[in-house]
Amino acid sequence: MLWLAFPLMAGITAGWLCGISVLCSALLFVPAMLVMIMGVCTRLNGCFFSVAAFLAMFALGVVVEHLDAARFVKKWSGAKGRFEAVLLEAPHVGGRAARVQAQVARIGRDSVPDARREGLVNLYFANSVDVERLNVGERIFFEGRVASPRNAGNPAEFDTEHFLYVRGITGTAYLPMGVWRSDGVADKTLLMYAMDLRERVLRIYDSLGFEGEEGAVLSALTLGEKRDLSQGVRDLYSAVGASHVLALSGLHLGILYMLITMLLPVRGGSRLPIIMRELLVLLLLWGFAAMAGLTASVVRAVILFTLMSVARCLQREGSVMNALGFAAIVMLVVCPRWLFDVSFQLSFAAVWAILLLEYPLRRLMRVEKHGRAYAYAAGVVAVSLSAQLGTLPFVWYYFGTFPLCFLITNFIVMPAAFCVMLLAVLMLALSPFVLLQQFVAWVLKCLLYAMNLLLRGVADLPGASVELPYIGVLGAFVVAVVLFVLLYGVLQRRKVYVAVSLLLSMFFVAVLVARNFRDEVPYVLFFNSRNCPAAQLVISSERSYLMSSYPEWDIDLSYVAEPFWRREGMSQPILLHDGFSDEKVSMSGRLVHFEGRRIAMLSDDCWMDETHVQPVDCIFLCRGFLGKIKRLLEIYPTRYIVMDATLYEGSRRRIARECAQAGVRCLNLKDMGAMKLLCRGGGINFVSMKGR
Repeated sequence: MLWLAFPLMAGITAGWLCGISVLCSALLFVPAMLVMIMGVCTRLNGCFFSVAAFLAMFALGVVVEHLDAARFVKKWSGAKGRFEAVLLEAPHVGGRAARVQAQVARIGRDSVPDARREGLVNLYFANSVDVERLNVGERIFFEGRVASPRNAGNPAEFDTEHFLYVRGITGTAYLPMGVWRSDGVADKTLLMYAMDLRERVLRIYDSLGFEGEEGAVLSALTLGEKRDLSQGVRDLYSAVGASHVLALSGLHLGILYMLITMLLPVRGGSRLPIIMRELLVLLLLWGFAAMAGLTASVVRAVILFTLMSVARCLQREGSVMNALGFAAIVMLVVCPRWLFDVSFQLSFAAVWAILLLEYPLRRLMRVEKHGRAYAYAAGVVAVSLSAQLGTLPFVWYYFGTFPLCFLITNFIVMPAAFCVMLLAVLMLALSPFVLLQQFVAWVLKCLLYAMNLLLRGVADLPGASVELPYIGVLGAFVVAVVLFVLLYGVLQRRKVYVAVSLLLSMFFVAVLVARNFRDEVPYVLFFNSRNCPAAQLVISSERSYLMSSYPEWDIDLSYVAEPFWRREGMSQPILLHDGFSDEKVSMSGRLVHFEGRRIAMLSDDCWMDETHVQPVDCIFLCRGFLGKIKRLLEIYPTRYIVMDATLYEGSRRRIARECAQAGVRCLNLKDMGAMKLLCRGGGINFVSMKGR
């Protein structure tokens, strides 16, 4: 089953990247199925049968991806209208707005023909007391605009479109106060009842005094609810290699499965009690998975436990590797988008690596020759090392860091996670006994505080984690191939494979080093941000400057620009201000001189008082700019105007119209994404950074 899962994944990937039609895949699928039928009815060579099975699964992957993608072809028009929404979860209150997922449908006609009329949407409510009272299953009506997700087009930005697409979310809408009203509770589905139960458990946590970091970690570890996790806690667990504790997976389901089976012992040799127990266990596990939101890692774990229970009821031995392949096939046929979900990738890579490497590593450490304490320690080391090796290509690509102290971390979090799950179940079970419940809650708070304190101590160790250079998708694939070849050579004792992997590693390192020492042309990078104008003047990775109408660092400024610095391994740029000057850059008033280029940044109407003409290479217009383009060109003659995304929509339309009349090229960052202005050569050369 695992070998059949790989061509299915390849077919989904090929369909997603190349857009292979269903007709082409059918031309491949039909003869493959005929060959397989011939193989069943006759003594066909096993090699032909295997090739036919692989081709059939590849074609099936193309078909399911095409059918799933067809559901997302239509986009929301973004036109104003009336909508009905049913909330699928409680609002996540925090920051400037409260977010909630809802099933939304347009009421009445749409001004744009053939636009999407219903789908799963992220609603953002302006914070108010009325929003905090909303709950799962509530129906609301609102007037506004629903827009399809769209990336800003900045380099190294978080891929919002992909993230929402994987989760089936088709649009977003912002609802200020006064544009929506509640209209009672709609008919609830089973999933809504599960989410409602999760909210009740969260309210119990709040009533028992779980707040701050301890409450956030408890909610994430036991229910998969991460709404209260601060960025500092997320960074801490990521830096020490403990992020898997905050993401519900097989670890949490295994602990829960063990607790349930301990509470439901079976006596006697009859099969009926075993079947009844396993059915009850599966019912509880699937209910828990629904409370956790049916994420990819949780669904994978529940499917594996389901197959284990079926094998136990049939009193047969089951292959975990075979079950893993079956789970992958079922999940991808039902929802092929899960293949591109980081939780799916990390979950399956970790389990696959553990199944392949854990036993050889334990055998290498000679567990059978020592006591139980050594066996436990060796087991933790083997599982942790296997999982880290299996997930290394994905961790490197998505996060760019590697925790060197992951072994120490797992000796802390694995027993701590077991105790937290045990105490949480005990605490909820003791609801009728208030004093005992409060005592267990106090013990649980102390445990969570101690775990966070120990992890901070690990994070403060020298070299606890290392920053890795950006490698991209191709680089991650090369890392995966090198690891696979190296591990295969070591386990099979094939020196040739080990030598090949070492040569590939040396070549890969040489490419990374050469890329870091390449001669980069100085450039100006105009970021696309709705909240803060920003342009970075780059000379090298060690030296760059940031130009903004903001007088000091702002959280929005870091959110837009910092991912680019981190990916490129840059030092934090110097924030320019009026009067700044060194050998490379100078800023005087609204003019910036950089590598022979003159750039004017305008965010007010003070430029109208200028009397002498100052030719510039380009003008950067930000929110607050007032005046006519004709008058602007008389003072700052140029052929290029860059419109920042902070400008109001009406201003952008007017400026674009006046630029067209004046024969000036106008670059709208909101539509085009981030742009790079190269600063060498005679002409002006703008390069789009969208998707880079």
